[in-house]
Formats: sequence, structure tokens, C-alpha cells
Amino acid sequence: MESFVALVLIFLVLILAVKLFFLFATTEGLFHKVTKPLLPYKTKQYLFSRSEHEFLRILNQTIDRQRYLVFPKVRLADFIEVTVRGPEYQGWLNKIKSKHVDFLIWDVLNNKIALAIELDGSSHNSEKMRVRDEFVNKLYERVNVKLKRVRVGSDFLTETKNMSELLLK
Repeated sequence: MESFVALVLIFLVLILAVKLFFLFATTEGLFHKVTKPLLPYKTKQYLFSRSEHEFLRILNQTIDRQRYLVFPKVRLADFIEVTVRGPEYQGWLNKIKSKHVDFLIWDVLNNKIALAIELDGSSHNSEKMRVRDEFVNKLYERVNVKLKRVRVGSDFLTETKNMSELLLK
């Protein structure tokens, strides 16, 4: 009888050990296929809106491309820096770090920004965008960068030809 109880005990211990092994193996990934974590990204179908694409095409046809480079979608924080330090710094940086200018014209000859261009569509009629535009207008004044606002739906060819006067000032 004692040997029977010992056999049953050994059998139960073996079953428990096998169950623990499979529990450990499946939760720790021994039997799971190892894969890289999923990154939930893909390229956007379009980099530019239709208006931005059309304006860029016309701008590149009319601008002196030997003297000027056109940079689209540049973050304000990439060319404007916060001058205060200390606790106020982050708050002022936050106001510009996620905003961008539609087009930045770089004067290669003088090695400086010649002009910033904003395309203003119907979204600029909202109160939120009016507040943003007012802040941006003051910001460009403060950093002494010329800003040209172009209304979406206007004649882009005429607008870009008229910019040559701003570029030469």
C-alpha cells in the first residue's frame, strides 16, 4: 500500500512538473514565434495637399532657382529659437515646436531666409486659426522674417511672380 501511495505521489508530482513547465514555456515564449513588435505606421499617400503641390510646382517654375532654394513644411522651431531660459523656456518652445511654415525660401547668395510663405485655405477662417495666424504674424515680425500669405484659390502664378519684389527687398 505504501508503494502505491508513493507511486501516486510521484505521478502527481510529475504531472504538476509537466504542467508548470508548459505554463512557464508558453508564458515566457519558449513555444511562441519570436516576432518584432508591430510599428503602427505607413507612408502617407500624399506629402502635400493639392493646393500645396500646385503652388510648389508654380513657385519652382517662377523662382530663380540658382539663387533661392524652396523648403516645404519646415517646423518653426527649426529656424526660430526661444531666447528666454529657465522655467519659461519650455512654454515658449511648445508654442512653436509643432507649428510649421508651408514654404521657406532660402537665399543661397546671402545665406539667410528670404521669405516665409503660408497658404491660407478655408480653415484659416476659424477662430482658432485666426488666433494662430495672429501669433504667427507677430512671431515673424519679432524674428525679422518676411511672411507672405497666399490665399488658396487665388492665381498662384500671379502670386509667385509678385514675390520677386519681396525677395529682392
